[in-house]
Amino acid sequence: MPYRILIVDDEADICQILRFNLETEGYVVQTAESAEEAQRQLSCATAQGQLPDLILLDVMMPGKSGFEWAAVLKAHVETAAIPVVFCTAKGTEHDTLTGFGLGSDDYIVKPFRISEVLARVKAVLRRCRPAPQSEGGQTLGHEGLVLDIQSKGCTVDGQTVFLSKTEWELLALLMVKPGHVFTREALLQRVWPKDSLTLERTVDVAVARLRKKIDPYGACLRARFGYGYSFNP
Repeated sequence: MPYRILIVDDEADICQILRFNLETEGYVVQTAESAEEAQRQLSCATAQGQLPDLILLDVMMPGKSGFEWAAVLKAHVETAAIPVVFCTAKGTEHDTLTGFGLGSDDYIVKPFRISEVLARVKAVLRRCRPAPQSEGGQTLGHEGLVLDIQSKGCTVDGQTVFLSKTEWELLALLMVKPGHVFTREALLQRVWPKDSLTLERTVDVAVARLRKKIDPYGACLRARFGYGYSFNP
């Protein structure tokens, strides 16, 4: 089955050029000229179980910026694992670091060569692997550790394990992107309530508690000293 790519850019010409060249390479391509339009398309795709395999995203757009929408994508379990590649004229070091800090998988600065975009898209798709899912896409799992996306339940080797809302969302966020190291700050921003008074140490405590609850799979929650945490099957 061909990969599905969503292009989000307010310049119609760029959307058309990218679409033509990506379709020539065999990809199934959709375009949107704003984050709001892209979100509507994504909501329909979620309902149909046809999420894009990669999103090419501009930053400077009317309404919600690409950075703002990327933060929304990465904050939700259903879309957090979708690779995001920024294609933008914002090319300063600060902009690039902001993009990668939001969890993007690559950052391409305009003006770009089409050959470069095609090569980077291919590389990102090759190295990004989705977490194991059921045919209906309703579970995340590794061996006997299974999270049910609809019921927000968790089972370990067939036994139900009670996880708090924070614990479930923390584990799900790590599992949808195996091997990706999330900083403590990123985990606090995406899992804990925005108005809560929390410290980075809070993440360490939550991970330690989670490891015990999902034993013997707790060892999959790896700490990267000086950085944060990842889920490594």
